[in-house]
Amino acid sequence: MDVEGLLQSVIRFSNFMTSRLVVAGIVFYIVSGFTEVGSSTEGFLPDADILNEVVQNYQNIFDVLGVSDFALLLILFVFLTTIHIVYVVFNRLGSYIPPAIIPLSGWEANDDVTLTAFDILREARGEEHTDEENQRLYEFKKKLREIEQTTEASYHDEIAGMAMAYNISKTFIVFVALAGAYALVPGKYTGDLGLLAGIFGLAVLTAGYTAFAIFRANYERIAELRQALIVQFMEFARIWAPQEYQERIEAACAPSRDLKPARFAVLMPIFGTLDELLSEMRRWRERRAIRRTGRA
Repeated sequence: MDVEGLLQSVIRFSNFMTSRLVVAGIVFYIVSGFTEVGSSTEGFLPDADILNEVVQNYQNIFDVLGVSDFALLLILFVFLTTIHIVYVVFNRLGSYIPPAIIPLSGWEANDDVTLTAFDILREARGEEHTDEENQRLYEFKKKLREIEQTTEASYHDEIAGMAMAYNISKTFIVFVALAGAYALVPGKYTGDLGLLAGIFGLAVLTAGYTAFAIFRANYERIAELRQALIVQFMEFARIWAPQEYQERIEAACAPSRDLKPARFAVLMPIFGTLDELLSEMRRWRERRAIRRTGRA
């Protein structure tokens, strides 16, 4: 039995559930402030006596109805599913709340430092290159692609986890701001407004920290990828091309300053980003103008 693998699975499941419980717990706490349920909303935790009475009442109902163990598992499943849905909804909504952070893809970073250099490699052999040499170039391109995929995989979990935290914190900022505004206008919020402000401040700090962490991780990811690609390319060029071509290849492998490892953007359904939507609208207007000119 793989004890270490089992422990790692338990830790991952614990982290999986803990994050969802925290998100759902805060949401339900804020929502409970708008519900008149007596002293259960006084403070962060419900009143212990009321909680015990609720549990006892449910237990009595289950005993009278003769609820089976399967039904109890079904209730637990519904409870956990509700928590998971709250977490997923907050993450999904947060991805569309601006600003979103779009990482530079490894494929773009790969082409940025190798596309022109590959043209120089082909030029170095002139018209004397054979099918075997073309196959060798193709295999080398596949090797660079494997390096890219390995680097992307090593940073995937770290960046994905921070991106979820960033999206959820953005949703909390909007959610708490709307809840606070609604609580102040009618003045019927029975929860603690100070705690509500604390949740808002924590969400802002979390969004700022995770945004910084996402940018830092992507800078490290792209820098590591570019360095690995350039080293491999220069080693290959030393056995493939003459000295004068090696110098050109080294200059061509310089990373572009126009490509940033990550950037802020506004996400849009279907079109991807707001920039792509505006570009599509400009193209549509141009096509419409051309059709009008043709009719005239």
